[in-house]
Amino acid sequence: MFKVGDIVSFLNDASTGEVIAINGDKLTIMMDYGFEEEHHIKDLVPRKSLNIGEVQQKDRPKARLEKGKAVAHAPEYLEVDLHFEALVDFPKNFSAHEKLQIQLSEVRKSLDKARRAGIKKVILIHGVGQGRLREEVYTLLERMDRLSFYDASYARYGKGATEVDLR
Repeated sequence: MFKVGDIVSFLNDASTGEVIAINGDKLTIMMDYGFEEEHHIKDLVPRKSLNIGEVQQKDRPKARLEKGKAVAHAPEYLEVDLHFEALVDFPKNFSAHEKLQIQLSEVRKSLDKARRAGIKKVILIHGVGQGRLREEVYTLLERMDRLSFYDASYARYGKGATEVDLR
C-alpha cells in the first residue's frame, strides 16, 4: 500500500511527512519539521503530492488577445470556502481552537494570493452558524491595511459570506 517517497498524514495528528523506509508494518517517516519518526501503518493515511505542472485550469489566469498578442489577466474575484471540511482531509481530528486558527490562516493566505495575482475582490464564505468565524474574520480584516470589507451578495451567498475589496 505504501512505498518509499509517499507523502502521508496521520489519523490522530495534523502533521505530514514522507515515507523514507519500510520495515514490515512500521514505516519510517521524515516529518515536515525535519525529524525521522517510526509509525505503525494503521496510523497513516496516504496523501497525494502535487507536482508543479498539476495546477488546475481554474487557478491559471485567463488569457485575452490584445493587439494580436495573448495577455494574461487576473480573474474578476477569488472565492474562498472557509468551511473546515473543505480545508482539511480529516476534520474530526482538530480542536475548535485549531480549526479556527486554520480557517484564519486560510483567510491570510487567500488575501496574499489574490494580491500577488492582481485580483481585487475576494469572497470569503464562512457560513452562518453561530457567527464566531465571521466575528474572527472581521477582527482579522479590521487589523489589515489596504482593504475594505462588507457582507457579500445576499442573493448569491445568503448571510454566510464576506466580500473583501483589495486596494
